Amino acid sequence: MKPVIVHVVQHLKPGGIESLALEFQRAAQPFFDVHIISLEKHNVQYYWNNIDGVKEFIHGLNKKPGWQANIFTQLTHFFKAVNPMYVHTHHIGPLVYGGVSARLANVKHIIHTEHDAWHLAKAKPRLLQKLFIALIQPIYVADANFVAEQVNRLMPSLHPIVITNGIDTNKFTPSEFSKKKLRAKVNLPTDLKFIGCAARLESVKAHDVLIKALHHLPSDIGLLLAGTGSLEQELKALVIKLNLQQRVFFLGHIDDMTTFYPLLDVFCLASHNEGLPLSPLEAQACGIPAVLTNVGGCKEAVCSETGIIVEANNPTLLSQALLRSLNQKTNQSPRVFVEKQRSLDKMINQYVSLTQSELRWKLC
Repeated sequence: MKPVIVHVVQHLKPGGIESLALEFQRAAQPFFDVHIISLEKHNVQYYWNNIDGVKEFIHGLNKKPGWQANIFTQLTHFFKAVNPMYVHTHHIGPLVYGGVSARLANVKHIIHTEHDAWHLAKAKPRLLQKLFIALIQPIYVADANFVAEQVNRLMPSLHPIVITNGIDTNKFTPSEFSKKKLRAKVNLPTDLKFIGCAARLESVKAHDVLIKALHHLPSDIGLLLAGTGSLEQELKALVIKLNLQQRVFFLGHIDDMTTFYPLLDVFCLASHNEGLPLSPLEAQACGIPAVLTNVGGCKEAVCSETGIIVEANNPTLLSQALLRSLNQKTNQSPRVFVEKQRSLDKMINQYVSLTQSELRWKLC
């Protein structure tokens, strides 16, 4: 009988935390039974592909807005039934519900990962977080050095262990086919160089800045946008306003991102705010250099040999960085950086080792 690990997340809509939990589940499944509990219920198959082998290990609790005492009861019964090796919570809601329930079920190990620290800037969430960390006493982890530094600044009594996010380097690999063939196959122009971004079409991802940067670039450079969101129509209007209709392509939700990254010459994330993003790691594992803005843990997600970090919210500087990346001549592949420092296997081993070495967070 395999050991059991349980991840508790707020929801399973497309996002970095959700992708991380599902990739963790898939990669660790040969050695562990990995359950994912989403506090909110969603049609998981609508958002994610390749879950047929693990559907029975994904659970939605249908939580409504506001506090619900019955969620504690459901989780406690579940934890008692499966007897997990550890429970892993992500963000404040899952920490409260999953962490308290795990303690009520006498689960020996609880890990909580902080994926960003922006919510801790406000006094009320910070007090709530500190209270429940003290009550639950999980192994406290930050997914980037930047996040750990922010936590230490805002809550000096907490000292998170840093385990950086990782991606599956066996899944994300350079393509064996030429970009021209791949682009022709999906009816994209073969005479353009392509910048690409995979992110929700929301203001925090700053697609408008990226589109404005493209406007400064030569006409033989295009932009591929993977993802959906509330700003789609607004961004399409901006494309028309800047007369970029022949150079910007909205591809919508893509089930298999391994088909997207090989289309690109450069990957770009122009965000206003990030933790440690996964999409640039996936792109770099496919051999695509990355240009990211200097926010959150982005510096930690970029190969120092091939990547570029640039000031946020500055289309002119971003366009210059993108052009520099497109024109760079190097034999170094960013995949080497991901394999050595940001692999999923390394991340999983680090998390599992926490419960073996009995590392515990203590209130100072």
